[in-house]
Amino acid sequence: MSGNPRMDAALSYAARGWAVFPVWWPVGGRCACGKADCQHPAKHPLGSLAPHGVNSATNDPKVIRDWWRRAPLANIGVATGPVSGLVVLDLDPRNGGHPDRLPGSLPTTPTVRTGGGGWHYYLAHPGDGLRFPAKVPGCPGADLKAAGGYVLAPPSLHVSGRRYVWQTPLTQPLAPCPDWLFEAARRPEPRPTAPPPAVHGGSLGTPYGRAALRNELARLAQAPEGDRNNVLNRAAFALGKLAAAGHLPEGTVLGLLTIVAANTGLGEREVERTIASGLRAGKEVAHVG
Repeated sequence: MSGNPRMDAALSYAARGWAVFPVWWPVGGRCACGKADCQHPAKHPLGSLAPHGVNSATNDPKVIRDWWRRAPLANIGVATGPVSGLVVLDLDPRNGGHPDRLPGSLPTTPTVRTGGGGWHYYLAHPGDGLRFPAKVPGCPGADLKAAGGYVLAPPSLHVSGRRYVWQTPLTQPLAPCPDWLFEAARRPEPRPTAPPPAVHGGSLGTPYGRAALRNELARLAQAPEGDRNNVLNRAAFALGKLAAAGHLPEGTVLGLLTIVAANTGLGEREVERTIASGLRAGKEVAHVG
């Protein structure tokens, strides 16, 4: 035991094959990141240690020990999807989520009571290429965390000051996904899985444009689930303006945004529509006047 409960917990999750990474923590009811307008307090990746967000997650004990030595108060993010063999059903009562309102019953499986008063049901990922939607159809407040997603794991601390705790302990084996979850899943097209592409010189526009492109790609890669489409739209809009001004080739912007957005878990059609709309709006604004 290290004497640091968060490090010890992160190492125990990694020993199960789960990929983990450090997340910002709360201080005085606010996010320790220091941003007064933080949109996801104590829930977003610690970028200095996990620059690619959930894509930085690992089960390497050496890396994990180094992370939590450098940030001993960091919350624990657990990557969901095939990388950890997990699907997590996230029920948030603040948005109407409750076990009694699901379209089917839930098996006994490791379960967390979240700091926000909800539930995280940890289920075994089928590992057969099925792609789960972000929302349970027809169930407000019921989200699914799978490929590209993550959850906070005990003993992480919520911004409210309440801890995430195991309600049904990890001694209980992971249950398989119930049939009604399989009905909500869909089989995806093959998607790239690499980290955000490096942006160098050459034909990628001006230095100003390349710097802006790097920043937008990094921001998109770290966007929390639930906000990824908004972040993608803002990135496409901003980069569309730069493309119209000659700072970036539009084809490069389109290609790199598509790769990074696909890695976050957004659906193919959603990505195409959002990028096209954002680029178009950005170019129109750039051409006004």
